[in-house]
Amino acid sequence: MLKHCFFTVSLLLLTNQCFAATLREVYELAIANDPELAAAEASFKAQEEITIQRRGGLLPSVSLGGGSTVGERWILSNDVPSEPSGSHGWSASLSQPIFRIDSWYRFRQGKDIRAQAAANFAIAQQELIVRVLESYLTILESQAALTSAKAERDAVKRQLDQVQQRFDVGLVAITDVLEAQAAYDTSIVTVIEREGAQSISFEALLRLTGKTILQVSGIVEELPITNPDPKSVENWIEQALTHNFRLKAAKEGLKVSEKDVMIARSGHLPTINANAVWSHNVTEGRTFLGSKTNTRSYSINVNIPLYQGGQVRSASRQAFYNLASAQENFDYLQRTVVENTRNLFTAIKTDVARVRARQRSIESSQSALDATRTGYEVGTRNIVEVLQAQRQLYLAQFQYASARYQYIRDNIRLKEIVGNLSPADVYSINQFIDADRLIKRLSQ
Repeated sequence: MLKHCFFTVSLLLLTNQCFAATLREVYELAIANDPELAAAEASFKAQEEITIQRRGGLLPSVSLGGGSTVGERWILSNDVPSEPSGSHGWSASLSQPIFRIDSWYRFRQGKDIRAQAAANFAIAQQELIVRVLESYLTILESQAALTSAKAERDAVKRQLDQVQQRFDVGLVAITDVLEAQAAYDTSIVTVIEREGAQSISFEALLRLTGKTILQVSGIVEELPITNPDPKSVENWIEQALTHNFRLKAAKEGLKVSEKDVMIARSGHLPTINANAVWSHNVTEGRTFLGSKTNTRSYSINVNIPLYQGGQVRSASRQAFYNLASAQENFDYLQRTVVENTRNLFTAIKTDVARVRARQRSIESSQSALDATRTGYEVGTRNIVEVLQAQRQLYLAQFQYASARYQYIRDNIRLKEIVGNLSPADVYSINQFIDADRLIKRLSQ
């Protein structure tokens, strides 16, 4: 089965169109083709290079140069003709920072920047999972709404036909026919709207995968609906504060800001560099003797900044304010993570109760419809009540499906906020995808 899946995905990657895809196949296509993830990966790789560049500020720099000149020389005091002259030579220099506190802090800051980039890339990877699941579930929910609308339309049509027959033999008034006709016309409009929404819902897959997917597979009824485990919200909050990637990125951003303060303050400190220069020069001429010169020199350069127009103090204050801003944003993000974790934990518990209630609602709505139809047959109920009971039944069926999809969404969001959302969660949900339960995109 796994071999077949990878063969299918490989085949889809080679074509611009595919006609059916499971959740796993959509996700793997998105990994290969989603532009947002590709941009995040490129940004991460670009940030990785900063560490190498910052390390260069601590290492020696070596340069080599050379030159050659050609000319003519004249002596104006006699009639000696001009003679060719020239020189050539080369030089090599080496410079090694000995005391550069700013370069050291920049090097350490480069590591923080890389760690922050890694956290941001992890965020992008998790966001891709969320976007894939959101897009896939939107299709399933749109199809559930369409199925409910069609079932209601067909039921209202049957009811209209029955009412018309009863009217023809004088058993009901014309008002019943008009009520049924109005309900049928409304149901047709609803179906048209749901068909448009179902077709539009497939567009998100094109943005994610770059492929035109015309069919997806539905979720089986056996999808387990359970309360969060662990059962304590405090355990989830602890995980979120430790593993949430947005918090990790913000924490690394704090370290970057702290290094900015140190770099700015180091503007008051001296810098010491060791230098070595080697050179070789040759001059030539017929009348004047040429010369060859070899030079070797070593030096220690010390630079002590005394006054720079207040720039260093201003830069230090600016870096400090930026650090304060980063700290406040980090504190706000922490509170937001705690709040969202609590909300999602509660939402999932509500989703579990809602799914069970919606399932019972279908049964009670069916019983109510049967009783209303019986009452209409014996004259104790009118056609409006029958139509309302039918509408309530199909609404309950859609709400049940929608509640199950919302349960999946909230679970995925909770896993994302605590930092443990991974491809394994996609594959776990994919186990409940029925490849034979196809949902075909409607042509517009």
